[in-house]
Amino acid sequence: MSTANTKYQELSVLIVDDDEFQVDFVSDLLNDLGISRVTTANGGQAGLKAFDNANPKPDLLLCDIQMPDIDGFEFMKAMGERKFFGGVILMSGQGSRVLYSASLVAQLSRQNFLGNIEKPVNKKDIAEKIDQMLQNQ
Repeated sequence: MSTANTKYQELSVLIVDDDEFQVDFVSDLLNDLGISRVTTANGGQAGLKAFDNANPKPDLLLCDIQMPDIDGFEFMKAMGERKFFGGVILMSGQGSRVLYSASLVAQLSRQNFLGNIEKPVNKKDIAEKIDQMLQNQ
């Protein structure tokens, strides 16, 4: 497990969610996993701006689906247009049907879609998705 933690330390992650509590919560979970390079954005517009300004670009995106300005579907489309090929995890409190639709959008955008996580997000689910991404590199 120590090699995974070492790999985790090198990861750069962008969290996009309109719920500040959720952003802080997921950020804390990532820190617990040993990931310290975490950028957060409150909502889709801020997420696009954070992505555009990021240097280097994030290795992993954690994105909410339900956001008032730009929802997760539009955000994924924008990431496809920006040729983002890092890992993508979609988060939602809306249940499996919405998550399934979002997963199709991510796959159609040619993203490295790692899967969906239902809120409340837990550390085990995030770690499994990150391990999946690292194994495929």
